[in-house]
Amino acid sequence: MTAGSRLHADLGLDSFRLLDLCLYVTELGTDLSEANWLEVETIGELYDHYRAGRPTDSGTAPAGQVATASGSDAMTPAPAAGVAPLGSVGPTAVGPAAVGPAATRPDVGMTGAAGQSPPPPRLAGRYLRLMPVLPSSTPFLYELAVTPDVGFRWRYRGSVPSYPQFEQELWQGVLTQFLIESVESGRPVGHAICYNPEFTLGFAYVGAAVAADYTGSGLAVEALDLFVRYIFDIWPFRKLYFEVPEFNYPQFSGADRANAVGGSLELEGRLRRHDFYRGRYWDRLVLAAYRDDPDGPDGPDGTGDSR
Repeated sequence: MTAGSRLHADLGLDSFRLLDLCLYVTELGTDLSEANWLEVETIGELYDHYRAGRPTDSGTAPAGQVATASGSDAMTPAPAAGVAPLGSVGPTAVGPAAVGPAATRPDVGMTGAAGQSPPPPRLAGRYLRLMPVLPSSTPFLYELAVTPDVGFRWRYRGSVPSYPQFEQELWQGVLTQFLIESVESGRPVGHAICYNPEFTLGFAYVGAAVAADYTGSGLAVEALDLFVRYIFDIWPFRKLYFEVPEFNYPQFSGADRANAVGGSLELEGRLRRHDFYRGRYWDRLVLAAYRDDPDGPDGPDGTGDSR
């Protein structure tokens, strides 16, 4: 390992671990902006930012910790009713956030002492925030859906719908969705969707896509972490499904419980040779983020009913 070693390509850090690394460096007191982090590719570049922004001997307090996500880069939502499959959120997409037990915070959704109202859901992180999808958001969302870097793995799987068709289908099969926006610049950078809810059985599907310049940074996972927490705060779902094409799995393998202690996702299914891309068929993986710990007493591996 040298100063020129690349965090993702050489060290194999997926988006989950990249975001953890980013937040850890900020906890050490480094003033690491969103723009700074997007420029970091190697250990040497990260060390330079750390040296430039580390605490002084005068006792500068470390930067406060932000709710963490262990994130990723590529999710494939299942098709919404009447809509072409919400394809994989390709190399410019995010994967599941660090959810699971942490996703159900005991202080959220409960009445405080002396009859205090519960706090509203948290929709902003250190770098990214969730904003309502307004009519003015549609041009960006359309561009994201059809741009070559994202479109072939996102909602229309490479086809280019007309703008009126896109507007008409924007909310079809969707329970809730948000625009992902940069806190630093205020510009839109992505799209998060919860779709095909099944309230009787207590599950729904989640997917997200982000602009190409956020690929491999891990930052988009912060937004998806907020999104998953929001869904678990508002609706009584037991779990949320993420469908991922096999070629995108390495981007967020760190979230798979089979690969990491404390991982937040359970691999629950594999659709063999389901997706076609670049001359071959790929499996599609179905992973689930549980409201509660799957290994806990109320999880599927315990004695309860996984609620």
